[in-house]
Amino acid sequence: MDPRVLQAITGDAFGGTERFFERLIVALHRDGIQQLVMLRDSADRVTQLREGGLHPVPMKYEGLSFLVRRRIRTYLRNFQPGLVVAWTADTVPHVTGMGVPVLGRWGADSPLDDYRHCQHLLVHRGVERETLLDRGWPPERIHLLPPLVDQAPMEPVSRRTLFTPAQAPLLFAAGQMTKRRDFATLLHVVHRLPDVYLWVAGDGPERENLEHIAYELGIKPRVRFLGWRDNLGALYAASDVVVCGGLDGVPDHAAVEAWAHGKPVVAIGPIDPHSAIRENENALVLPPDDPVTIVQGLKWLLTEPDALDILVNSGRETFGQGYTAPQVLAQYRGLFAHVAQESARA
Repeated sequence: MDPRVLQAITGDAFGGTERFFERLIVALHRDGIQQLVMLRDSADRVTQLREGGLHPVPMKYEGLSFLVRRRIRTYLRNFQPGLVVAWTADTVPHVTGMGVPVLGRWGADSPLDDYRHCQHLLVHRGVERETLLDRGWPPERIHLLPPLVDQAPMEPVSRRTLFTPAQAPLLFAAGQMTKRRDFATLLHVVHRLPDVYLWVAGDGPERENLEHIAYELGIKPRVRFLGWRDNLGALYAASDVVVCGGLDGVPDHAAVEAWAHGKPVVAIGPIDPHSAIRENENALVLPPDDPVTIVQGLKWLLTEPDALDILVNSGRETFGQGYTAPQVLAQYRGLFAHVAQESARA
């Protein structure tokens, strides 16, 4: 029998972690996992989870710590979960030390010391696992699992509604607008490709700077900053090529999501040795610090239909080897059972 799971998150109104959280929680619920979800009160997120059949508990994590922990302890006593999943660093101190094993979702941008009282850590990138090993975490307490990406097919969004010519080559990129994701390089590339349009879905601290760069380069008429969107499938469907970038590594989930929607991937940045991305097999991999080479690579790809087809077919094959919804959900169910059973044996 699957253990009950308490899912705890603070989180922002929008963001990649938050979107993954929402998607996975609803999918697990539909797959029969009993969950109690405690989250910072975000009206849209609470509504979405309720529409998915869940009964989330809005929390004020910013209150006095002992009062927050007292409330959580009451829910733990009544719900009797086999484990707690702490999705963000600031939830960890509220849920550890209560006699229930805690699986903390850790990312490289979070202070590791905040997770020292977690029994297990969940990561999505091989480089994060290597970092944890280098810092002394036992390998049996580190779990590398893929995120559940958006897989819902949708009709393509009308290019006309976004003032984009129907025949123009269209690049699409999605993610949080931070320096680490390096959307600035992509803008400089589009500047050198006068017929190409670019859609960027997402938001973040670099958005204002990126819009300024687009204006200074004179490409603002060919670039659409779309903000966070709930219709990613429709945006993927309308695009020709998906570009995934990262100065410290191309995020797997960005490529996997593109493959889920049958789109060719251009990866700009270093590739994690454990990545699903295989250079020039299921993605065209280009260096992040060489706009000229990126421009040449995109020009070649956009004029070579056979190359596009090869990337699409190889990407679909990779997606089917562990990233479909049933496959990903089975991995999480197995992890939850492992964490809960290990605690029960202790």
